[in-house]
Amino acid sequence: MSGLTWSVLAAEPTNVIEWLQDSTQRAGSGAIPEQLWITLWHSVAATLFAIAIAVPLALVLAHYRKAELLSAWIVNIGRVIPTVTIIGVVVLVSLRNGYGFEPWPILIALVAMALPPIFANTYTAVRVVDENVVGAARAIGTTEASIMGRVELPLALPVILTGVRVAAVQVVATEVIGAFFGGEGLGAYIRQGLGNQDIYEVQAGALIITGAAMTLDLVLWLLSKALVPTGVRTVVRHSSKSGQTTTDDDVPDALA
Repeated sequence: MSGLTWSVLAAEPTNVIEWLQDSTQRAGSGAIPEQLWITLWHSVAATLFAIAIAVPLALVLAHYRKAELLSAWIVNIGRVIPTVTIIGVVVLVSLRNGYGFEPWPILIALVAMALPPIFANTYTAVRVVDENVVGAARAIGTTEASIMGRVELPLALPVILTGVRVAAVQVVATEVIGAFFGGEGLGAYIRQGLGNQDIYEVQAGALIITGAAMTLDLVLWLLSKALVPTGVRTVVRHSSKSGQTTTDDDVPDALA
């Protein structure tokens, strides 16, 4: 395996480009658009599921200043358990119950991996919202639900979106593991290349995966710029200078 690893690292770019241009080379692992679509829909679905779970839960817990130990436990347990372990266990359960290899085993593992950064960023961002702003909202009779939805959430949005970007890039990069458990996606090129000792297919697959992750990060960065009002970004930068919170909203993570 060490010899194959060195061969992959030493592969000539021209041969990799030829592999990408020759569709007959991908007869056993599928067309690039098809596998890219599978990876993207797995990644987007997992990220959306994670957002739907993590953001409301973290928002409520942070607003009421409750369950700090539980919040830390949720974040840490999600980071400690390897994604491969989750996929392996869920695949066995899925096969035992007749559901097959995909998509649920892969999606469950990816959701579990995406939860910690989204939850942590949401919880932290809501906790550091200026208490004077929240107090002013209460003073004029705003309900707690409205404070969470119309005051704290908008002010926390830049940091939340940063967590979403981090989670989404991690999900895309990790989704390839599903191919080694019988799934499809861009990981099929690496699985097929390792099986056939085709160094060009392995390197081409790695390049496609890297490009997909960087492109998604750039798209989410542009989307965050469009979703967050200028006034909110100004408040967040001011709070960051005051030491209340920090966020990097200027350069995409993949391009930093």
